[in-house]
Amino acid sequence: MENKILKISLLSSLICLSLYSYSDDYFDPSMLESQLGVDTSQIDLSQFSKSNAVLAGEYRVQVELNRNLLGDKTITYAENKAGEIVPVFTPELLEEWGVNVKVIPNLSKLEPNTKITNITDYIKDATVYSDVSQLTLRVTIPQIAMLNKAEGYIEPELLDDGIPALFFNYFLSGNKNRNDSSYSGTKKSNSSFVSLNAGMNLGAWRLRSNMSYSRNSGDYGSSSSTNFNNTYLMRTLYSIRSTFNVGEISTGNEVFDSIPFKGMKLASNEEMLPSSQRGFAPEVNGIAQSNAKVTIRQNGYVVYQTYVAPGAFTLKDVYATGNAGDLDVTITEEDGTEKTFTIAFSSLPVMLRPGGYKYETSVGRYDGGNTIDSKEADFFLGSFIYGLPTNSTLYGGLLMAKNYFSAAAGVGVSLGSFGALSTDITHASANMGGELGDKVGQSFRIRYSKSMTTTGTSIDLTALRYSSRSYFSFADFNNYDCRLKEGVAPWLNQRQRSSFTTSISQSLGGYGSIFLSGSISDYWDINREVRQVAVGYNGSFKRINYSIRYSIDRIKDQTSWPENRQLSLSISVPFSVFSNSEMARNMSSSYMFTQDNNNRASHQLGVHGSFLDGKLGYGISQGYENKGVGNSGAINASYSGSKSNISAGYNYNKDSQGINASASGGVLIHSGGILMGQTMGSSIGVIEAEGAKGTKLNNQDTVINGQGYALYPHLSSYSANTINMNVNSLPNDVMLNETSKTVYPTAGSVVKVKFDTKLGYQVIMTLKRADNSVIPFGAIATLVEQDSKEANTGIVGDNNQLFMSGLPDSSRLDISWGQDKNQKCTVNFSNLSAIPVSETQPIRSVSAICQ
Repeated sequence: MENKILKISLLSSLICLSLYSYSDDYFDPSMLESQLGVDTSQIDLSQFSKSNAVLAGEYRVQVELNRNLLGDKTITYAENKAGEIVPVFTPELLEEWGVNVKVIPNLSKLEPNTKITNITDYIKDATVYSDVSQLTLRVTIPQIAMLNKAEGYIEPELLDDGIPALFFNYFLSGNKNRNDSSYSGTKKSNSSFVSLNAGMNLGAWRLRSNMSYSRNSGDYGSSSSTNFNNTYLMRTLYSIRSTFNVGEISTGNEVFDSIPFKGMKLASNEEMLPSSQRGFAPEVNGIAQSNAKVTIRQNGYVVYQTYVAPGAFTLKDVYATGNAGDLDVTITEEDGTEKTFTIAFSSLPVMLRPGGYKYETSVGRYDGGNTIDSKEADFFLGSFIYGLPTNSTLYGGLLMAKNYFSAAAGVGVSLGSFGALSTDITHASANMGGELGDKVGQSFRIRYSKSMTTTGTSIDLTALRYSSRSYFSFADFNNYDCRLKEGVAPWLNQRQRSSFTTSISQSLGGYGSIFLSGSISDYWDINREVRQVAVGYNGSFKRINYSIRYSIDRIKDQTSWPENRQLSLSISVPFSVFSNSEMARNMSSSYMFTQDNNNRASHQLGVHGSFLDGKLGYGISQGYENKGVGNSGAINASYSGSKSNISAGYNYNKDSQGINASASGGVLIHSGGILMGQTMGSSIGVIEAEGAKGTKLNNQDTVINGQGYALYPHLSSYSANTINMNVNSLPNDVMLNETSKTVYPTAGSVVKVKFDTKLGYQVIMTLKRADNSVIPFGAIATLVEQDSKEANTGIVGDNNQLFMSGLPDSSRLDISWGQDKNQKCTVNFSNLSAIPVSETQPIRSVSAICQ
C-alpha cells in the first residue's frame, strides 16, 4: 500500500513539475538530411528558432533613438556572449547619437572603436530592439545618460540644402460673360489672369519672384497689365540660426508694424531651433526621489516625456502644442509612485522661453503699395526680443531715417491661470516739412490672450492701441498727402487714432459653440469709424450642421464705402443621414439665407458631392433674390489629380450668364527632367526610383513617372520627413532595397530622395544536377556578370527550388554549398522575357540544369 501511495505521489509531482517546464522552438536538422546531403551534425539552425532573428552582417536600417529619427545608418550585427545576434555599438557611435559618453564611467574608459554587444552593461535601463520586418533599430537611453540636447534637435550634418532646380507654381483662370440689359443692350466681356510664383535653387541660395498678368476685353476695348513683385534672394545661415534676404521683402511685425521695402534683412529664424524650443513655454521645476519618468500633458495630450536623475531637475525644452492650456506634470518614480502638479500656461506670439532671443536688422528703402507715390525713405531698423527667467519677455527696437526716428519698448508676461499680457510704447519724431513741421508723438498698445480649457473659452488675441494726434508711423511719414491707388479703401491712408481687435470663442459642449471676432478703428483726420464684426453660433444635430451669423463690413459703392450689415443662416445635410451607400456618403445638400440692412434677401439651395475618392467634385445650386434681382444658378466641377487641379463652371442670373475655368499646379525642372504635380510648398522633394514607373508614394497622390522620378510637393523644413513607397504598386520586375527614407530639408530646399531599386525579373528556378544528385538545402546562388555594386544572391530551398529577383534576360548563376571545389555548380539561363506572366502570377517559372 505504501509503495502504491509513493508511486502516486511521484507521478503527481512529475505532472505538477511539467506544468512549470518550457522549452524553445527547435529545428531538427536530421529531418532535412535527405535534402542536405551533408553531415547534419555540423549544422546549427538554433538562430532560426528565435523570433525576429537576424543573421550576422551589416544592414542599412532606420535608427530611432528615444523616439527621435536619426535617419538611415549602416549597423553591424554580431554574436554576443549569449550567442544572440545583436547590433554592435561603439563609444564613438553612441557619442555621435547624443550619448554623454564622457560622464558614464564604464564607457569613458573604453577606446572610441571598442565594440559593445550588450549596451545594458554600460548604460543602466537602456533597451535595444531590432524590427527586422521594418528594417528599424529602436534604442532607448535614459535622459540622464544623454547630452543636454533639446528634444527635436537635428544634427547639422543631417540637414540637406538640396539640389539645383528651377520651379514655379502656377494659377490660371479665365471668364467669358454675356450681359443682356433692356437699357444698354447686349455686352460681352472676357477676362483672364495668370499668376506664377517662381524659384531657383543653387546650393544654399534661393531666388524667388512672383509674376502676375491680367487682361480684360469686351465691346469697349481691352486692357492688360503685367507685374513682377516680391523678387528676392535668400540663404540660411544655420551656424547663427538666421536667414539673410535681399530684394523686395518686408520687416517683421512683432516690435514695429511690418514695413514693405527694397533692401537687405538679417533675422533670426525660429524654424531652425529644435521643435521643443520654438515659441514660449515655462520652465518646469521639480524633485525626483529616484531615476524618475517625467510626463507633461497639455489639453489632454502628452507633449513631453523624459527621464531625470534623483534630486532637483529643471526642464527647459518642453514643447507646448498651442499658446494656451495648462501643463499637467506627472513624476513617476521607480517604485511606481506618481506625483502630479499643474503649471498654468498662456502665451502671446511675441513671447520667448527663458534665455531665448530673436533679432532683426534691416536696411533699405520704403516700398509701400497703397499709394501712387511716396517719400520712399531710406531707413535702418533693428529689433531684439529676449526671454527672461521670470516667464516674461522684453522687446524693443530702433527705426531711423532722414527726418524720422522711432523707438519702441515693451514687455510680455505670462500671468499663469489669468492668461498672458503684453504692453509696449512706441515713440516717433518726424519732420514733415511745410506747415506740419516737426511732429512728436507716442503710440501705446496692449495685447491679451487666454484659453480656459475647463470652461471651453478661448480669447485668441485681443489688442487695444491708441496713438496721439502728433504720432506718425513710418508708413504715415512716407504716404502722407499721397494719392491712393484705384480700388484701395480710403481709410488705409489715414492716421489711426485708436483700434481694438478681438477674437473670442466659447464651447457649449454638445450644444455647439459661439464666437465673436472683429475690429473697430477710428482716425484723426476724418470723422469715420470703421467696424468689422462677426458674431455667430455653430451647432449640429445627428450629423446635420447649422450656423447663424451676423456680420458688419463695408462694400464698395460707386462713390462711397457704406457699411453693410448682414444676417445669414446656413444648414448642411449629408445624404448619409438617409442612406449608408457609398454615393450617399459622398453627397450633401446645403441651404443659405441672407438679409442685409437694406432688406435685400436671398435664398440659395445646393447639392455637392465627390467621386473617385474625392478627386472629382461637383456642385449644383439655385438661388433667388428679391428687389427685382430674381433667379440665379450655377453648376461647377473640379478635379484634383497628381499633376494639377482644374475646375470649370457655368452661372447665370436674370441679366447675364457666364462660364469660367481655372487650373493650378506646380512644375519643377532638375537634372533628371521636368516634373509636374500639385502646388508646391516651401520645401520640396524629388523622388528617384529607377525603373519603378507607376509606383505610388504612401499618403501622397503621387506616382513615379516613366523616367523614374516623382514630385513630392510638401516637406517640413528643419524637421524629420519620412517618405514611404507603396511596395504593393511596384512593377513586377522591380524590387526595392529599402521602402522608406528620412530627410531633413533646410528652408526652401529641393531635396532628392533616391530609392535604390533592383531591376530584373523575378524567377523561381527548379534546379537539377546532370548526375541527378541533390543540390543541398541552403546552397548559395550568386549572379555573375552584373553591374551592381551589391551582390545579388539567393538561397536554394526545399525541393531544389531557388527564388531570385533582379535577374537579367540572360546570364549565369554560381551555386556553392561548401569549401570543397566539388561543392559547387553553374546554371546558365537565357530568354527569361519569353516566359509568360500574368497579374495573378507575376513570377516566372523555369527549370535549369546546374553543371
